[in-house]
Amino acid sequence: MLVWLLMVSLGMSLGCGVPTYSVTAPLDPQIEGGLLDLTQSYLTSGSCAAAYSQLQPFYNSANTDNNIRMAMAAVYGCYAKVSIFQILNDMVSSGANFAGAGLWTFMATEFASTANPDDKIPLSAENGTDAILATLNLGTLLDPTDTVNSTSYNPGSLIVSDRTTNANTYLTFMSMALMGSLLSRYGVSNSLPWTTATSMKGDPCAFVSSVLNFYDGLSYIQTSAPASVAPKYAAISGLLSTGLNAACSAGCTLCGGSVSCTSCPTTLRDRSSCTGLSTDVNSCAGSGIVLFVNASW
Repeated sequence: MLVWLLMVSLGMSLGCGVPTYSVTAPLDPQIEGGLLDLTQSYLTSGSCAAAYSQLQPFYNSANTDNNIRMAMAAVYGCYAKVSIFQILNDMVSSGANFAGAGLWTFMATEFASTANPDDKIPLSAENGTDAILATLNLGTLLDPTDTVNSTSYNPGSLIVSDRTTNANTYLTFMSMALMGSLLSRYGVSNSLPWTTATSMKGDPCAFVSSVLNFYDGLSYIQTSAPASVAPKYAAISGLLSTGLNAACSAGCTLCGGSVSCTSCPTTLRDRSSCTGLSTDVNSCAGSGIVLFVNASW
């Protein structure tokens, strides 16, 4: 499946017809393969809308599975401008300091986004993240506390080890799109405005959740990183591994004793988890991440 995903990113066309598939009929492997090939052909030609129209009914049905979820993530990646090889090339050619300010500037530049008119890059990255979080290892037992979209056909886990390697690999790049687009929209003078727990509901929570999801996925792309980009990954990992838990702890402390945390809550990886109250651990910890980003940016 990772090979399929990378082929989409490279723009390699298989070419196929335009058959009609029934969302109510069971999908045997041959029929599903045809559906995925058709989706890929649309993505190869840059036809995000056609790919979405073809796959979305199956994704939101009992016929969904990990193959369809990863394909749906790629469809949302098309809308979010996620091109893996372009990102890697840009990272290699960038002279930015990825152990500090350069990381956030790179993200904001790579995924420049506008709210008016809304280019929907953040929304697409959020929906793509949902599909990725639902791509689980076979036999995974979901803990209700760490589950998102539990009543849908695509329940997802916030626990990184619950998900497949391919899912966590792609999560890294999808999180870049969400981080970068929100940094681009809200990072005035290299500073985000969400520095208190009461400001953390909505886009602010989506931003900090993407930072944590990005860090979760980073180890998966580091293990097979080309030599040209490996130092960039190492620099990013060094910055985040030493900063995130301390930032969450500081955010909890700044809430004046109403909450307590020594590390970033697992539930903060859910973008809807922040209530915007100073008594909410996710909102408090999230504001600490924003302060950390601002300090290093």
